[in-house]
Amino acid sequence: MVLVHTDAIVAAQFPAMPDEQRLDLLVDAIEAAVGRDGTLMMPAFSYSFTKGEPFDVCHSPSTVGMVTERFRTRPGVRRTSDPIFSFACIGPRAEELCRIPVKECFGSESVFAVLHTLNAHIVFLFFLGSPLTRGGTFVHYVETAHGVDYRYKKVFSGTFISADGQTSLCSVVYNVRDLTRRSHGDLRRLQKRLEDDGKLRAAMVGRARIMAVTATDFFDTAWKMLDEDPVSLIAEGARL
Repeated sequence: MVLVHTDAIVAAQFPAMPDEQRLDLLVDAIEAAVGRDGTLMMPAFSYSFTKGEPFDVCHSPSTVGMVTERFRTRPGVRRTSDPIFSFACIGPRAEELCRIPVKECFGSESVFAVLHTLNAHIVFLFFLGSPLTRGGTFVHYVETAHGVDYRYKKVFSGTFISADGQTSLCSVVYNVRDLTRRSHGDLRRLQKRLEDDGKLRAAMVGRARIMAVTATDFFDTAWKMLDEDPVSLIAEGARL
C-alpha cells in the first residue's frame, strides 16, 4: 500500500503537451511503480463539509491539488467515505478502504489507522519546500493517538451522498487545532530526525525530489519526538 503526496509542478517537467496529458503521464508512472499487486492512494480531501456543504463521494472535488483531482476521476479509482479527509485509491485493497465507516478522521478505526497497521509506504514528491510539512497529514493521526494539547475534538455534521447516490446525515469527529496557539504543522524537525536515523529514503526524479518513509517509522519517530518535546511537530516548537 502506497500513499502518495505530490503536486502538478512535478508534471511540468514533461515536454510541451496539454496539462491533462501531463498529469496522466505522472499518475501512469506512479501506478507503474506501485504495480498491479499494490494499492495506490492519494489524498482527495474536501474541506467543504466543515463549512456546511454536502459531501458527495463521486462529485465533491479534491481540494489538495490538480494531480489528486485528476487521479480521483480516473477509471477504476474509488474514494473512501470520510467527508473531510477522503482518499482516492485503486488496487486490491481499495474496496476494503472504502468500506471503513466514518467515525473519527484520525481515530483508531480510520483509514490512517489502516495505513499504520499495514505499514504503508508514505511517499512525498515535490519540487520545493519541506516535503513532510506539505504532505504529512499522517502526523495528525499520531497527534490524536498521543493526545497532544494543541488539538481538540470537534464534531461536524452534514449531508453525505454515497457512491450509489443515497443521501443521509453524517457526523464525523475532527481533531482540529487550537487557533490561539502557533499550532500549524512544522515537520522539519521530524524530517531531519527521520533522515538522521536513515528512515527517510530519498532520490531525485528529474528536477523533483522524492522521499519515502514507512508508516511505522513515521509513527514511532513522531511519537518519540512528542514524548521528548510536546510541541516538536508544530510551529510553536520550531528550532530550524
